[in-house]
Amino acid sequence: MSDNSQLDSLTGFLNKFMPARAMQSFTSEMANLKTIPAAKELGLGQVRLSVIRYDAELIWERFAYRECDPRLLMALLEVWLSAGEEKRELFGFVGITNADPDWDIELIDEETAIVAVTVPMAEALIIVPDEAGNIPYQGGRYRLADAEIWTAMSALVYAPGGDVPGVAE
Repeated sequence: MSDNSQLDSLTGFLNKFMPARAMQSFTSEMANLKTIPAAKELGLGQVRLSVIRYDAELIWERFAYRECDPRLLMALLEVWLSAGEEKRELFGFVGITNADPDWDIELIDEETAIVAVTVPMAEALIIVPDEAGNIPYQGGRYRLADAEIWTAMSALVYAPGGDVPGVAE
């Protein structure tokens, strides 16, 4: 398991691409956390127990908007959100209908502002079998994991009654 939530991923992305000066008064945290029961066998021994729904709160207590163009922050957030669209497929399941970030900006003076961005998040809580795992589940031992999805790159299709792919007799 990567041990990274979407919030950790977003925070790391912003820290990597925003100027260091703009990140000096930055914090990120989870708020309004809920778990929604959603047990489902995912294959490969994986089990989704629930979906974790929360708001990612990104806060800059003193954002130097004269030194760092706020549009950079907006662009980076949009890029990160669009790159993770497959992770946002759970939104409908947990009732998130508007996944757009909410921006709250309060000017402090002519050079700095308090910037707070709230981004809805949803993540699957996945477990996998592991004899050394610390989660007892249905008579076995499990550990936390990220979902592993295998995608077929090619396939052979057999017609009913045929012994050769793609050929029917």
